[in-house]
Amino acid sequence: MSCSTTIDKSKILGSWYFVDYTDEPYTKTELEKFENEIKNSPEGWIKHFNYKFDKNNTYEYKIYNALTNKGTYSTNKQDLIFLFDKIQSKNDTMKVEYLDDKFLQVKISSSETERIAIYYKTEYKFPKVEVSITK
Repeated sequence: MSCSTTIDKSKILGSWYFVDYTDEPYTKTELEKFENEIKNSPEGWIKHFNYKFDKNNTYEYKIYNALTNKGTYSTNKQDLIFLFDKIQSKNDTMKVEYLDDKFLQVKISSSETERIAIYYKTEYKFPKVEVSITK
């Protein structure tokens, strides 16, 4: 399954939380079932890694609420998202395999493997971690 020939930038805007890796993109039907699992147990599926894409072509990537990447992004007609990271002075490219108002699936290539990362669009707030001190 693939997207239209061009990325609808209005759909990419917002906060996307990582939920899973897969070898092949999920179909729309599989995503709908997956969404039910996520809604039933968000703490079990939504990870503390998220992209936030803004209207002004800027993005942030946070891990456990710590900003790790920040910069600008652009898209093209081949369904590519180009990330220009100003913190680490590096560029990354993600190939969009699927995008709708709930899911973003992107192909990520590393030196060893190529896989699909699935992100879910949500404003989910993680519960605060309570720390108890014992003496």
